[in-house]
Amino acid sequence: MALKQAIAVAALQEAAGEVINKSVCEVPGGWLALVNTGDGKRLAVAAQGEAPLCAMLKEAEQKAEVKGVQVTIAALNANNAAVVRRFVKWAAPSACGTRGASVGFSDWLGEADAFAAELFTKRQLKPVLVDYTAEDSAALQRNFLEAVDTATWGVLEAGCREGYGANAAGLKTEEDIVKALLYGYSMIGFDCSDKINLSIEKLSDVEVEKRFEEFNETFRAAVNASYLNAEFKVGNSKLSFEETQLHRIILEYGEAIMHVQFIYNSYLKNTPWDIDFELSLSKPGKLLTPQEHYLIANELERNGIKLAAVCLDTLNEDAALAENLQLHCDIASAFEYRLSLGNADIGLADPALVMKYTKGKVHFKLNNILWLSAVKLIAANDAELYAKLAEAGGISPAPVENLCGTEAGRALALSYKKALNPKEAGLAAAVKEFLAAHKAEYAEAVRNDVSSFLKKI
Repeated sequence: MALKQAIAVAALQEAAGEVINKSVCEVPGGWLALVNTGDGKRLAVAAQGEAPLCAMLKEAEQKAEVKGVQVTIAALNANNAAVVRRFVKWAAPSACGTRGASVGFSDWLGEADAFAAELFTKRQLKPVLVDYTAEDSAALQRNFLEAVDTATWGVLEAGCREGYGANAAGLKTEEDIVKALLYGYSMIGFDCSDKINLSIEKLSDVEVEKRFEEFNETFRAAVNASYLNAEFKVGNSKLSFEETQLHRIILEYGEAIMHVQFIYNSYLKNTPWDIDFELSLSKPGKLLTPQEHYLIANELERNGIKLAAVCLDTLNEDAALAENLQLHCDIASAFEYRLSLGNADIGLADPALVMKYTKGKVHFKLNNILWLSAVKLIAANDAELYAKLAEAGGISPAPVENLCGTEAGRALALSYKKALNPKEAGLAAAVKEFLAAHKAEYAEAVRNDVSSFLKKI
C-alpha cells in the first residue's frame, strides 16, 4: 500500500522539523519536502522502506524511523538539487517555446527565486527564474550550476508546479554552451555581437561597394537576387533593400550569421530535450535596423536555424525600438519566434504596447528588479550599507523614493557587478546578511515590485 501524504508529513515533522507545505510532493516510494530545522533548511524524504532517490542523496545528515516510516534528512547541495530535478519534473527548467509571454529574472544573490516564483501560480505567464551570463558568473564568483540549483530550491519551496525556465544568456564560447547544457538549462542565449563588424559603419558607399566586389560573383548574384527589386511583407508593413544598404548589411553581419549556424548545428540542432535558442544581436553603439533584423532572420531560417527568440537590449536599442517597435515585432512574428527584451524593467517605456504588437508572444527580461528591490530596502533601513552601494555605483545616495525610473536608480541597478564582486566593493556578504535579517520585508518588496511590472502587461 502506498504511503499516505498525511502520514508522511507527520513523520517528517516529528523527525525533521517544520514542513514547508507547498514543497510536499510525491516521489517513487514516498514523499519529499523541504523542512526548516534548527540548523536551517533541509531536504527530507519519507518512505516505507527505501525510496529510490534516497540512495542518490549526498550529505544525508540524519536517518530516523517514525512509526514504520523511514525519514532521510539531507543538505541542500548541488548533487541533491540534481536528484530533485530528476524525480520532480516541475522542479527542473523547461523550455518556453515560441508561444505566449514569459518573464525572466536575474537573482544575483540567490535570495529571491522563491518569492518571484510564487507570483506566477495560476498566471498565463511563465517565469524564467535564471538569466545568467558568463560575465555575471566571473564577476559574482557564482557559477552556472549554483544559479540553477538556487532556482530548483526556490521553485520547490514555492510549490510552483506550472514550470519555469532557466536561461544561460549572452554565451560566447563553446565551452560555456556545453556547461549550460550539462547543467540542464532550458534556454541557451548566444551572443554573436563579437562577430558583428562595426567598422563597416564608417565606410563610405564607394568603399562598401569595393569590399563587396571582393566576394565571388556567384555569391554576389545570389544576394542581389534574393533581396533587391523586391518587397517583403511583414505584418501590415513592407520592407525593401537599397543596393548599398544591402551590401553593407552583408559585410557587417555576414560573419555573425555564419557563426550562429556553426554553433546551432554543432550543439543545439539535435538535443534530446527541448531547448530555446535565444540570439542576442545588441551591440553598444549600434542600433539594429528593420532591414538588418529581417535579413538575419531570413538567412538563419533558410539554413534551418530554429530561433525561439531574438534578444534586444532595451538600454542599447531604446531609440531603435521607439521608432520601429511595430516593425521589429512584426519581423519576429513573421519568422515565428519571440522578441526577448533585455533590461525591460529599467529600459522599456511601455511593456503593454509590446504585448499588443507581439500579440502576447514576448519575453521580458527583468534583469534588475530583484536587485533593486534589495537596494531600496537597504536604503530605507541601513544608511551605511546603502552609502557603500552608492559609492560602488559612482553616485551619491539618492532618497529611496527616487530609485524608480531615475538615472540614480538605473546607475545602482547596473552597478551590481562592482558592488558584489569580491575583487571590487565586495559587498555580497553584507547584503546577504542584511536580507537574511529582513527576509519577510524583502519577500514583500519583491512581490510588490514584480507585481507592479506584471500589471503593466
